[in-house]
Amino acid sequence: MKWDLKIVIMKKIITAVIAASAALFMASCGGSIDLNGKWEITTLNGEQVKAVETAPFIEFNTAEGKVHGHTSCNIMNGSYTQDGKKLTFSKMATTMMAGPDMELEGAVLDAINKTASVKNGSEGKILALDAEGNVLMELQKK
Repeated sequence: MKWDLKIVIMKKIITAVIAASAALFMASCGGSIDLNGKWEITTLNGEQVKAVETAPFIEFNTAEGKVHGHTSCNIMNGSYTQDGKKLTFSKMATTMMAGPDMELEGAVLDAINKTASVKNGSEGKILALDAEGNVLMELQKK
């Protein structure tokens, strides 16, 4: 009889541990990523960014839902919404000066337009992904 009671208690403990682990896993999968602050764009479409003049960056103001940055040639401003890991940019505008990094600027703007979500990367970086889950940009907190 004592063994039956011990088995029942062990089953309850194991069930509780599994439930707690599943809840923790689900919370980590669906939770928002803290975007607030300035992020340097270190890679675009898997290629290391090599800026001629100004390194491209994105700065998120989470309190206001605003985004500011630099494309390597021009300043950009706009809004964004974040719902968990889903990320959407809107009302983006840039200055319109010509510069030596126009190709890089085009790649930055294209990646921003295609961004659908974010996830944590290695070493404190975050990854911006398109709708199919392909990595568009790797961002490093400054």
